[in-house]
This record gives sequence, C-alpha cells and structure tokens, in this order.
Amino acid sequence: MKKLTIVILFVSVLYAQQTKITILHWNDFHAQNLPFQVKVKSKLTNNDTTFYVGGSATLSSYIKKYKSESPNVLLLNAGDDFQGTPISTITNGRSQIELMNILMPDAMELGNHEFDYGRENVSESMQASKFTILTANLINTKNNKNFATPYLIKTINNVKIGIIGLITEELHTLSLPDNVKNLDVKKLSETVNAIVPELKRQNVDLIIALTHVGVDVDSLLALESPDIDIIVGGHSHTPLFKPKRVNGILITQAGSRGRWLGKIELTVDTQKDTVLKSYSELIECRSADVTPDSIIAVKVDELERLAAKELDEPIGELRSDWLRNGKGESNLGNWICDVMRDYAKTDIAIQNSGGIRKEMLAGVIKVRDLWEISPFGNMLVTFTVNGATLRTMVQHQLSISDDFCQVSGLKIVYKNKNGELLLHNLKVNNELVVDTKKYSIVTNNYVAAQSKKYFNVEIPSSEIKILNISDRDVTIEAVKKQKVINSVVEGRIKETEE
Repeated sequence: MKKLTIVILFVSVLYAQQTKITILHWNDFHAQNLPFQVKVKSKLTNNDTTFYVGGSATLSSYIKKYKSESPNVLLLNAGDDFQGTPISTITNGRSQIELMNILMPDAMELGNHEFDYGRENVSESMQASKFTILTANLINTKNNKNFATPYLIKTINNVKIGIIGLITEELHTLSLPDNVKNLDVKKLSETVNAIVPELKRQNVDLIIALTHVGVDVDSLLALESPDIDIIVGGHSHTPLFKPKRVNGILITQAGSRGRWLGKIELTVDTQKDTVLKSYSELIECRSADVTPDSIIAVKVDELERLAAKELDEPIGELRSDWLRNGKGESNLGNWICDVMRDYAKTDIAIQNSGGIRKEMLAGVIKVRDLWEISPFGNMLVTFTVNGATLRTMVQHQLSISDDFCQVSGLKIVYKNKNGELLLHNLKVNNELVVDTKKYSIVTNNYVAAQSKKYFNVEIPSSEIKILNISDRDVTIEAVKKQKVINSVVEGRIKETEE
C-alpha cells in the first residue's frame, strides 16, 4: 500500500510540474475597428473570392471563443493600435484605449504609431488605460526614468511569467522629431539582459519579450538574449503562419489590422522553468463565422457616429484595385504622387510608401477610404534641389530595402550589378536631368523631416515651404474632381534592358 501511495505521489508531482497555458495575441491593429474586405484566390476554383475580416467586435468574439476553450489565457497586444482610420485621428487614439479597456489585454507594448499624436498624448493614454502598457527600452531623458512600465509579472495556471516590453530602436526616424523629443531608445538586447536577472530573482518560470521591432530584429534579439523563451512581436505586419525558431526561441507575429489572432499553446515545466511543448497558429478572424461581440459593437458604433455622415459620403468610382508596393512602383502611389504634383505645380512629387496605409478594391470611393489610405494627415511641403543633389537622392533610394518612395515627374532607370541597384539614367518631365538645373519637389512634412533617412541629404528647414494643406485633403479633393479613376503602373522605376 505504501508503494502505491509513493507512486501516486510521484506521478502527481510530475504532472503538477507540467502546466498548460495559452497565449492569444495581436499586433498592428491600426484602429481597424470595422471589418474590412479582403480578396483571395480560391484553391478549388482558381477564382477570386472576397469576404470580410477583422473589426474590434469580431476580434473580441474570437478572443472570447478561445478563452472559453482554455481558461488559462495570457492576452497580449504588440503595439500600433493607434493610427490608420479616421476615428483614431479624431480622438487622438483615445478610441483605441476605450475599446482595449473592454478587451483588457494583460499587457500591451507601445508601438511607434502610438506617438503619432505626441508623447504627452501617449502619457495621457497610459493614464486612461485599465491595462498595463509596457516599454522597457524607452527612457525619459528629463528624469532618466522609464517612460512606461518596463516589465510585468503575471501568474497563469501556476506559471509565473515575466513579460518584457520593447519598442523599435528606430523610433526617432519613424516619428516626427517633436513627437519623440526627450526620449532615448536603449538597445534591445542590453535592456533584456539587464532585466533577466531581476526576473530570475523573482522566480519566473517563463520569459516573454513583447516586442514592436519586426521579425528580422526579433531574430537578432533571439541570438543576443538567449534567456528569452518566446517573442511575441509586431511592427513588420508579418503573418507568421508557421512560427520562426531562432536559438531555440519561438518567434511569432499575427499580421495586421486584426485579420488574424495569434494562438500559442504551451506546456511548461515549472520545476525546470522550461517549455516542454509549444504549438503556434494564426486564426483568420472571418466576420461571418462568429457573432460580433455586442458590447464592443455598441462602443464602435458610438465612436463611428462621431463623424460617420461626413466619412461615408461617396465621392468617386475606382475602376482598378488600388495596390501598394513598398519596394517599387505601385498604381496607388502613382496616383497619389500625380495628385500632389498637380496641386503643388512642382516638377516632382515624392511619397513614402510607408505613408500609404491601405489598399482598396475597385468600387465606390468614400471619404473614409482616403482617410484610411492617408491617415497621418501630413502636411504637404516643397523644396528645391539641383540635378546633382537629385541624383544623390535617387541613388540612395535605390539602396533602400524597404519603404521605397513613390514618384511623379521622375523616370528612374537603374542597372542591377550583382544585386546592387545603380542609377543608369534619370529624367524629369521626360528630359535627362542636368546637374546644375534646379528642380522643385513636393512631399510630406515627415519625409522632409527625415530626408537623411530617405535621401541621404539634409534639407535645411529654412528651405522647406509648408503648403498648409494635408496630403489627405488634397487626395479627397482630387477624387471629387476626377470622379472615375483607373490607375496603372507605368514603368516610372525600372531596370535597364541594355
């Protein structure tokens, strides 16, 4: 009888050490509180099919569904909940805080777009939040203190979890300078490696990095901070249907705009502080497959009514899908740049691809669509450079791996020399550029402020003229004027055939 008792106790202790938890996560929601339409090609019929995904009420229903199936859930948001739709701009992001105060993530990591309305607004938003907002590597230089809570310890089903928040080290080049003034971003791995001993002293079983840095940087972090068990990421909008594993660390990210909800199932040995088993997947949040959360739906409707009448006004017709391209020419980028150049009466227009936030299927164009395509409301500005400087700017653009700019008035022809893109010839208004000639350029105030990043050229503020109109307002008026739009890719940026 004693032997049986000992065996039962041994088995009980063994299983007590092995605990199951579920992590649900999303990122880069960008205030997509309403469902949106996507188009995919059917594998069965090879035909395009469209359906609606996302929206706050849909996302909430999926969260509730998986919480009901697994009560031991950790809910995480990896940042950039602000910016992307009109209601976020109208409320300076407060709409998202109100909705997340209902969704109640256990932790949210600040994204760079949380700073689009200024750092004081971020501080006010953190005070208004009922959930924990993290960032360990962001320091207020005025008092040398953390701008936000650096980490959170949460116990789920007897698993003590340390969650470290990390924001991109590129915050200052991704934001308007005034919005991140007096903030210093510390190196990711140094920050993590300094916090890990604190967490271990508090006997955590699991360390999660909740990051807004992008998948590639997450992979480097995994190499430099081996004590992390899991990285739940955002920023690069990457849907990792199969998680990455780097240095034994699971890395996951759930796309953007609430189309997918990430789900990680873990079996943890609390005695050895080890993940024994892990399974990660992305669940597509199809609106038709769930009943939207009624409480969230009421709140979304209340918020949307603030400007629904003006935003839902039909102003034109789109004949071809508007598509984006962060690495080259796009038909949407062409149209936006043409509109900017026409308004400013300049030789050239330049628009950063990262500032174009939404694609659109052919159909009726509403005011809301232009707000969502250009949510930042950046002001148009103009400046002038000579031809030699213009060549330098374009050559630097050709070296950029992401956020390549869209153009109008320019024709860029390059050579590909063993993967390096070299400027072959450059035309403005169909004429070869002359080094000594002056060329006028219109862009937005963000690109002008970050001219070193985009063009490797410093544009003095004294030479920048502000036009006192936003890019969004210019595009809205252009749609009203043009009525019917059929944008195409024209070969404005192409490789030489010589």
